[in-house]
Amino acid sequence: MKLRAQIYFVTTILLFIAGQNLRAQVYNSWNNHALNPLERVLHMPGQNLHSSVGPVRLDEVAKYHNVDSLIRRGLKKPSHHQNIFGRFLSDDLLSWDEDDVWIRINPLFIFEIGKDNAAGENWFVNSRGAMIEGQLGKNVGFYVDLYENQATFPAYIDQFANDREVVPGQGKRKDFGDDGHDFAQSTGYISYNAGRYFNFQAGFGKHFIGDGHRSLFLSDAAYSYPYLKMTATFLKAKYMVMVSELKHFYRDATLGDTRYRSKYGAFHYLNWNIGNRWSVGLFESVVWAAKDTVGHRGLDPNYLVPLAMYRPMEYNLGSPDNMTMGINLKYIPWKNAALYGQFVLGEFKADEVFSGNKWWANKQGFLLGLKSYDFLGIKNLDFQTEYSQVRPYTYSHYQPITNYGHYNQELAHVLGANFRESITFLRYRIDRWHFELKNQIATKGLDYDDEVSYGGNIHRPNVTRPAEYGHTIGQGLKSDLTQTEFNVMFLINPRNNMNLQMGIRKRKMTNELETSDGTYFYMAFRTSLRNIYYDYF
Repeated sequence: MKLRAQIYFVTTILLFIAGQNLRAQVYNSWNNHALNPLERVLHMPGQNLHSSVGPVRLDEVAKYHNVDSLIRRGLKKPSHHQNIFGRFLSDDLLSWDEDDVWIRINPLFIFEIGKDNAAGENWFVNSRGAMIEGQLGKNVGFYVDLYENQATFPAYIDQFANDREVVPGQGKRKDFGDDGHDFAQSTGYISYNAGRYFNFQAGFGKHFIGDGHRSLFLSDAAYSYPYLKMTATFLKAKYMVMVSELKHFYRDATLGDTRYRSKYGAFHYLNWNIGNRWSVGLFESVVWAAKDTVGHRGLDPNYLVPLAMYRPMEYNLGSPDNMTMGINLKYIPWKNAALYGQFVLGEFKADEVFSGNKWWANKQGFLLGLKSYDFLGIKNLDFQTEYSQVRPYTYSHYQPITNYGHYNQELAHVLGANFRESITFLRYRIDRWHFELKNQIATKGLDYDDEVSYGGNIHRPNVTRPAEYGHTIGQGLKSDLTQTEFNVMFLINPRNNMNLQMGIRKRKMTNELETSDGTYFYMAFRTSLRNIYYDYF
């Protein structure tokens, strides 16, 4: 049975067993890095929250904080006797609260215009949609949204969309006008609390494992996917097991099949809060093709066992599957700060790692970061900086279909592999005004030969590597990227992060073959509930 069909079946069951008691906000938080109202409280010492498992459920946060107050950000609560225009600007557009059934409906949109000052070219984004969220009784929550989009983009984003046939993180594109893109996206899930310890979710969406802006394990950079997820929270631990259906964005026209080939991913993550300040998480995943040379595999039952370790299982199956493992660490040195890090491992042979010969299959990477709130003693001034690097061929596989990607995009770091990156944010808020300064410096080795993979493109098979040894970060066409961005935002409605924004982005990418230098001005009227990443090569 396809995972999509299984999700529909599970969703029906969860709705059927919905409780009939008072609600407890059994649904997920928004996962917008810059405007997440929960961000600050997730890293406070002495509370048993698991910030590295995202998106965070609101019923867990509600044990320690008033969630509605966090979402309001200290802004005055509006009157309940408003007309529809007043609700549009300051509250839920439509809401029902009756007989233990609670439903909210709000608009979603992005109306953006911009200009590349150097090239003299304009662009626009026109996205319209809506979200519905709510609860049925005490134990069942749900969420669904839909976006319809038409857009033109600056040249570097336009090239990404045309080369990969997808708009970053937002789905398959088709032509719109002479140089535009038409695309759509819908996400949704059912969330069910089964007693004190377990939560089950069935849906179509994204996830994030880690405490930083980037993740080397699983990020929300790629397009959405269908999933079944269980989390168990006990003592000071949280355990997540998830299986998802992913797509290999390639069609063999010679077979007359217009469908994209399916693959599956299974993910385990165990996080443990040690004392009041330490957190340790263990991660593992496996990606396998729905159909291989042996025949149709589908959802391999060997990988659906919740507590089994994937590596010995994969070895004993003699399988051609792609394994990834890692460890996540967080330490809270003082009240308003968090140090965090990740180490990811694709292959490990001790003699090769310590030989110094730079073996191609030394697939490793790490990330280190710092978050500091009320930075330098200034209220509402937030600082974040992180550094990450990943060796060539990490996340790739000898078969393109089993790479660690989905829909021609990376499931982990947006830069793929064979890179180093430093990214820093400075954010300040006063009442409804938000200011953000961002700076990114990165180096990546790109491919310049169609026949050879230098390890940066995870979607290419690693069997086309130029040699067995001597592989270093930046090999291939070494390219440097610098992006600096400043924006000012005025928050209108905190219920859906409706805001007015204007900003400027300076981007420069250089290598031996080309130099791309642009300055981009933009203005937008938008709702900001999700992360959209445009900071890549």
